[in-house]
Amino acid sequence: MRAGIKARRGALTSAAGFLVALAGVGLLASPAVGSGVSDPTSMEAVASAVLFGRTMPPAELTTDLPAAIQSRVADYRKREAAFRSTLTAPPGATPDEQRSFEQRVGIERVVFSLFDRRDSARFAALYALDVDVASDDWERSPEQPRQEANFINRLLGDLPQPWLAPYLNLVAGHRRLCASQIDGTDGQDAARAKGQLGVAAKAGHPLIRAIAEYVITAARPCSPSI
Repeated sequence: MRAGIKARRGALTSAAGFLVALAGVGLLASPAVGSGVSDPTSMEAVASAVLFGRTMPPAELTTDLPAAIQSRVADYRKREAAFRSTLTAPPGATPDEQRSFEQRVGIERVVFSLFDRRDSARFAALYALDVDVASDDWERSPEQPRQEANFINRLLGDLPQPWLAPYLNLVAGHRRLCASQIDGTDGQDAARAKGQLGVAAKAGHPLIRAIAEYVITAARPCSPSI
């Protein structure tokens, strides 16, 4: 699995490439538990960790979350602590290349931490290498989150591993909702985004459901630079 970013992305340069890499491996779905929305500060920190590949906030900062969600966040933290990236930074990386690499490692960590699966490390790396990564300047380029959403939706169009769909729907719905708020040129964009977030909320993964419900009602966070 250890290979340079440039070499690996040569083999995974499209949604189709990622789908080919996923094909043929069967994984089970996570059980569902009840969810709830808590204080915006706590829930926003949890949402930011999953949506933008940041580290999950420590337990003392999320004590006001519902008990069922606290339990799932605790499970996430355990997976996060065990995470070891299989990506290798490009030698002599420019600042932009290093930022992109760190974003990919963050995405890899999120997928690994969300899904306690035998092969989740492998798929986390494949997805992190192939996905469009977020620019820090969405306000001047709302097309960036739209491009991320469009890439993800191409994956969802023929996804052989449905266990990954809740996360993909969550991120794509969030990106499109944020783009619609930044740009405001498509009156139907927000409705479509909330519909996709609703699909994520109903998919059975309790932590993803809680974040989707939070984003639908609060429409935050909407910037990778926060």
